[in-house]
Amino acid sequence: MALLVNPKLAICLSLLLIAQLSVAGSGKNGEIFTSSENPHEEFNLTKLNSDKIQVTFVIVKDVRAVCDVESKKRGFGGFKASVEACSFWDSASINNKCTVVLATVANYHTIGHEIRHCMQGNYHK
Repeated sequence: MALLVNPKLAICLSLLLIAQLSVAGSGKNGEIFTSSENPHEEFNLTKLNSDKIQVTFVIVKDVRAVCDVESKKRGFGGFKASVEACSFWDSASINNKCTVVLATVANYHTIGHEIRHCMQGNYHK
């Protein structure tokens, strides 16, 4: 049984796939992921804000709204785009505290990303 596909639809789907793959990546073992960030990226654990960090998790339904309010409260100006989660950390070497805001359902990558902020601050630089 042959499947007939509209040529315009095929082109659109191909372009969509190419666009998706352009922001995807792959790990050193060949696994493919669909964000611009490699969830298997290794990083140096000797460069930490502190080795004793108190982490508080705040679980909310509207992550962007809560992250935006918390950001403005801390003088950072808020978030311009939608976010899956956010974190706010101290850079102190002692009594270091970090707050992680997450949705009611999250994945390992998102949680790990935010915990890394707790450990290393703004590592995106």
